[in-house]
Amino acid sequence: MNQLLAQSPGRNSDDSRAWSTFTRPSEDVPRSGRLPQSGKQWNAFAMLLLVLLFSGLVAGYAKVLPPFEAPDADAHYKYIVYLHQTRRWPFVDEQHAALSHQLVQQPPLYYLLAALAGAGTPMERGLELLRPNPQYLKGLTVRASATVHDAPWEARLPVWIARAVSALGGVLTLCATFLLVRTLFPGAPMLAFAVASVVAFNPRFLFSAATITNDAWAAGTATLAMWLCVRAAAAPARTQAWWWAGCALGLAALAKYSNLALGMPAAFILLTIGRRKGRWEWREMAIRTLLLLAGTLSVAGFWYLRNLWLYHQPVPLTPMLALLPELARPEPLAFDQLLAQAPLVQNSFWGEFGYGVLSPPHVLQTMYFATLAALAGLAVCTFHLILHRYSDPSSSSSSQITFGLALALLWMAGVVIGLINWMRLVNFTAQGRLLYPAITPIALLLTLGWRALFPLQLHRYVLATVSFLFLLLAISQLGVLADAYRLPPSVQGPIEPHRAVHAHFEHGIELIGADLPNGAAIDVNEALPLTLYWTTRQPIEEFLTLFIHLTDEQGTLLYQFDGVPVAGKHPTPQWIPGAVFRDSYLLLPRQATTNTLATLTVGFYPYDDPTHRLAILGPDGRPVDDVVRLARVRIHGVAPTCPTHAAPRARWQNGIQLLELDLASSADDETMTLRLVWTTEHILHAEYTVFLQALDAQGQVIAQIDRWPQDGGYPTSTWRPGDCVEDVYQFERLPSDWKRIILGLYDAQVQRLLLEDGADFAEILSRTNDPQ
Repeated sequence: MNQLLAQSPGRNSDDSRAWSTFTRPSEDVPRSGRLPQSGKQWNAFAMLLLVLLFSGLVAGYAKVLPPFEAPDADAHYKYIVYLHQTRRWPFVDEQHAALSHQLVQQPPLYYLLAALAGAGTPMERGLELLRPNPQYLKGLTVRASATVHDAPWEARLPVWIARAVSALGGVLTLCATFLLVRTLFPGAPMLAFAVASVVAFNPRFLFSAATITNDAWAAGTATLAMWLCVRAAAAPARTQAWWWAGCALGLAALAKYSNLALGMPAAFILLTIGRRKGRWEWREMAIRTLLLLAGTLSVAGFWYLRNLWLYHQPVPLTPMLALLPELARPEPLAFDQLLAQAPLVQNSFWGEFGYGVLSPPHVLQTMYFATLAALAGLAVCTFHLILHRYSDPSSSSSSQITFGLALALLWMAGVVIGLINWMRLVNFTAQGRLLYPAITPIALLLTLGWRALFPLQLHRYVLATVSFLFLLLAISQLGVLADAYRLPPSVQGPIEPHRAVHAHFEHGIELIGADLPNGAAIDVNEALPLTLYWTTRQPIEEFLTLFIHLTDEQGTLLYQFDGVPVAGKHPTPQWIPGAVFRDSYLLLPRQATTNTLATLTVGFYPYDDPTHRLAILGPDGRPVDDVVRLARVRIHGVAPTCPTHAAPRARWQNGIQLLELDLASSADDETMTLRLVWTTEHILHAEYTVFLQALDAQGQVIAQIDRWPQDGGYPTSTWRPGDCVEDVYQFERLPSDWKRIILGLYDAQVQRLLLEDGADFAEILSRTNDPQ
């Protein structure tokens, strides 16, 4: 093992190239003309390519991601501002917990680096971009903050500096990952590239690198420390290498408390090289251990000794949970409860962004099955490794992969055990990002598992495919983030909604109109599409909740939406004055057993007071109502049918047709009952009034009926193509001198509808032309 670890990536021995039990040594050397020949040139080329791709993706993610949408991004930034303003370390007390809960939860490395990077800028002005959204706590939105449109560059610059420092942590992670795998498997450049790609192109890791958090630096410093430990083990006589490895461990311990778990893989490395020629080298082991500890304490000792002095714990968990009681679980989770949260950790490791923004289900399912496939591959790899070591115990290649697997497993196990304990005790901790201190060993194990499922001659192509697929995965999730966080596009040109409303609310909100593309009638278990057109005349300071209710004649709620417009993505404080946007919904009412004429209403109320609805203002600015009655919606308990008819008796230009006309008169002809059957060829959005007039010989109106169909029970705005609407009208005490009965419709402005021949009424009866 000592001979194995003493090999360096640049050496040309066959043993140094034997990185896998199943790979020919010559396969791992880049082909002439395709990749640089020198190992150092290959390293530089590969890392440069990875850094460029990673940086471009981080820039893309950062562009579509508002600055304070990542978990606790506001609290992380307040930590940076605190260090920038006070220039002193925080304390675990109520005052600091009130400023930011991260001040009492996290060690200071990332925050110190960001504060130093922004030393010449007004870091506190970055808080001008922070508009916390209280509606998130009520489950009404996926937005934890509202976008601020008009912040000056003095406010934006320090926020981007904090994000750039986070991105540098991501660059450190992928570079250290590549170098670590190249050191562990010197003859496997494509393996190093693939593992680094799995890390760099993990969409959730890109998300962390693009926002304000210490996650990327926790991963980067952990991987850097392990790489330096492995390098020190490869040249154990160079004692100063252990000091530098210890310094890197100290940086990792200052990045996140969970990095203290790196003691397990570091101890494993020390023990692995501590036995030589059948005996333990205790003196050399002691020197290396002391140098490693000295380096660690020289960097991080001040912080942990300070914790011991002030709180009597190196990690002040007890006072931390006492200050943040909402985090502490009343009882530790049992094993079955922990197991139930495993899918949350799995999904959020790859594709949970911000507060409830998830990768599509097919992506998460693919990663789940890919993980299972990797586990199967690791089992195959382990089986072949055992056989290989049994048949050739002196094989350096089997020793090499055994060491790499053991290191990765111990490293991952330490972080996983820490997370399990954290999940047992603390709420809101089933988050895959908390495994990022072990993102490199996880990526290594996955990649080795996938590679082991394929024959030897395909390994190079498998690794290249893994890199390419993860790059595609990272690019594809840009669309998910853009859709979740982009502002709705502004409607350009003239706006002609199906139903014009122009309702003016308080705070400058205006409902211009609404579209009901399928009309205002639905069958059982059918959804009703609805699009609202909103704008505002002035900036809105309050977070307002939109309600859309559908109620029946008795006031029973058949459908209810109370939330944030545009599927929870567009809180009112980020509305742009003068910009008109669409807001679409699918309303699925409760199942109706009888025909119901429901009322669709829309309005707003403050997020914390549903009883205080915003007033709708009249032309004089005075309140006239607190709800917009947008439409009446007919819900069919039984879908209506319409038999086939011959040519209609009358046809209007907007598609309304009169299909049937039946007449019944009393014996004295004073009472006349007319039965009409209507239909329409097109969806109707207006409510028309039917008029029937009896005319005398001079054409004067001597009797008249004006009403909505079925006395308002079946308004034309709920008619759909193919529906038959039966309607009965009755003339009481009809004068005997009537000569003609005419029929027509008019709108809310009392404008008559025109028939196809241009007339504004249809003559349906006359003394000489009775109905058939």
